[in-house]
Amino acid sequence: MQQVCLLCDRTSAGGDLFCQVIECPAEMSPTILNHGDWFGDIEIVKPVCILRSSVLYEAMHQKKKVFLKVAHPGPENKERLKREAEFLRSVQGRRHYGAALPKLLPPYANTTLAMDAYGRSMLQGHLLYFFLFDYTDSEPLRAVLLKNPQLWVNHVGWLMISLATTVGLLQHHERYHGGLSPECVLVHFDQQQNVPRILLYDLGLVSTAADFQHHWYPGFTLPAYTPPELVGSPKTRPDYRPNYQTDVYGLGLILYELLVGEPVYAYKLRSDTEILRAIHRSERVRMNRVEDVEEVAKVTLQAVQQQAASRQATARELAEQLIRSFGKPPAPRRSRWPSSEVLLMLISALLALIFLVLVVVWW
Repeated sequence: MQQVCLLCDRTSAGGDLFCQVIECPAEMSPTILNHGDWFGDIEIVKPVCILRSSVLYEAMHQKKKVFLKVAHPGPENKERLKREAEFLRSVQGRRHYGAALPKLLPPYANTTLAMDAYGRSMLQGHLLYFFLFDYTDSEPLRAVLLKNPQLWVNHVGWLMISLATTVGLLQHHERYHGGLSPECVLVHFDQQQNVPRILLYDLGLVSTAADFQHHWYPGFTLPAYTPPELVGSPKTRPDYRPNYQTDVYGLGLILYELLVGEPVYAYKLRSDTEILRAIHRSERVRMNRVEDVEEVAKVTLQAVQQQAASRQATARELAEQLIRSFGKPPAPRRSRWPSSEVLLMLISALLALIFLVLVVVWW
């Protein structure tokens, strides 16, 4: 186990993390599990992404590789993860028309999702909340961009169409994310079709409009990805009403970053206060990618307008604008083989038939 600072990425294996920077809450940082550590009956393979409110692990549960998402200590982080799990359970099994959300798994052996959408386990005196979902061989979009800051433009377009479609599903269910960033998205590349496939594994606040002010807290996301209308807590503004353009802005920031090859608002080694001031003043990196993708650049600049009313009305509208430039992402090719669940059913039926035949022959 180690401590990891959520602000400056410092680490300490001994649980004695300390920083001389006044704004850095290093000593309050959560404990992060490493390879071979256990969380209840779940064995950790490795941390995949450390967010400000939770951490994503690759893990083994009941001899099956899974993703494990654990909320950091604190009531707001706990309640947010519970809402995520309950929302995922509510939409599981429905046809999502291109949306990419995690497939939730039961948190305990011998239980079902109808019984438990999320689980609880103790770690160093804290009762932590978690949920499990299907594993795919993927990595955070942030890690992809560290290796290749400027992806092929078609990959940018298809990736963003998939992401906007998924956020559109949240909006269809009248939910607001509030903190989209490259850390929220897992990506893997379909080698057969050379297409990026995404998974929006972090659903942000996943809050309704009526509860948004109650659920909002600034620590759940990186300040550099905070929409201008959320700079300064909405809790202090009784007239604040969330709208879908807030998450359009988050999508626009990610698209902007994919086009120019760097975060719109630099955040490394800068205090939260400095970053939020830059957002308020719109002191962002210049859009220098126009000549080869002029129409896409216009769509991007509209999405990151300071005034929400000037942006696209919904995530679906943004997706449709990008589809006009890139076309729909090629659909995954279906395997000729039946799924593992179908194979298991067929094998079980065959074994039952063999048993009945043996009984009849014996008698």
